[in-house]
Amino acid sequence: MVKKSQASNATGDSRVSMAKLEKLIEDAEEHYRQGRLDAAVAAYDKVLKQEPDHLEALEWRGELAVQLDDYERAVETLARARQLRGDDAFTEYTNLGLCYYELNMPEEAVETLWRAVRRDADDLVSHSNLGKSLYDLYAHDRVEEAVTIAGEWMRRFPNVPDAQHIGAAISGLGLPDTANAAYVEDIFNDYAPIFDEKLAELGYRAPALILQALQPHLPSPNRDLVILDAGCGTGLCGPLLAPYCQRLDGVDLSPKMLEKAKSKQLYDRLSKAELTAFLNNAPDMYDVIIAADVLCYFGDLSRAASGFLNALVPTGRLGFSVERMDDATADEPGYRLDQSGRYKHDPAYVERILEESGLLIIDITQEDLRSEYGVSVGGLIITAAKPA
Repeated sequence: MVKKSQASNATGDSRVSMAKLEKLIEDAEEHYRQGRLDAAVAAYDKVLKQEPDHLEALEWRGELAVQLDDYERAVETLARARQLRGDDAFTEYTNLGLCYYELNMPEEAVETLWRAVRRDADDLVSHSNLGKSLYDLYAHDRVEEAVTIAGEWMRRFPNVPDAQHIGAAISGLGLPDTANAAYVEDIFNDYAPIFDEKLAELGYRAPALILQALQPHLPSPNRDLVILDAGCGTGLCGPLLAPYCQRLDGVDLSPKMLEKAKSKQLYDRLSKAELTAFLNNAPDMYDVIIAADVLCYFGDLSRAASGFLNALVPTGRLGFSVERMDDATADEPGYRLDQSGRYKHDPAYVERILEESGLLIIDITQEDLRSEYGVSVGGLIITAAKPA
């Protein structure tokens, strides 16, 4: 009788415990639906304290941690869920890969995100993060592994812009003339929320260097010029250009970058457009065109140079930057797609393209544009003019 009573009590306790657990999960789900994320976190933490390997709670706690940018906690819960479910049944590879990337764990990020895109070819978030993680892996001296996966990524996903651009950059298979517009838009939409802060950390100097180079060839700042900020991004050039502008226009591919630029309240017109198409539709429009860190997404510069010539008024001034290629070989076209996904240009090539377009070169100087992985990124600051 005693044993039966003890068993009955144990069963009753188990039912009570299970009921409490179910209530906690219901509460957590309701908090999440109502946008009360901190309360949802607290509820799921109580579930996991009572049952540490509760799969649903682990996965939802990981999802919440991602939304709250708590990537260490997300890895802890999602990696445990993956271990319990097994690789084939686990489905949260997109979130787990993002967390590894944010925690600067490129080997784990690439392995996880490579699984994510093979499970779902339309997972563009994972494709984007895979490209960034492959670059990190390459930069951390895992060159052979990064090159192999990048090449396979290109082969398997011919219609994915990230795969075709970053895959080519890292694997060395193929040389597109310019970065795919969809790729550029995607990457800068991703970076928009942190773009200004990130470039400040990298010691970004291109806007100041371009204006410094142009200043001797401009009138005194009297708000009398019509200026285009080509590839304006979040508007970092805006404060430098404003004293010279009667009108300041900006053009960019990324709508989220343009939103940031608009918030600075310095631009009279902001347009979402591909740069060369915009330039070709604005004949004799601008006194000055600035293009800071834009042409690093163009390999062949001929279309951009022709567009600048078209859009400038006679005697109008142009200032732009490119990343510098110091070791050009005879069999290269004058530019190279770097593993970063940006192009580097040979100084002699830039000079030739400008001359062929009809622009008059004022000056070409060598400068460091910023740092990346602790190494200075060498560049060229170019000033030119449209003939009278």
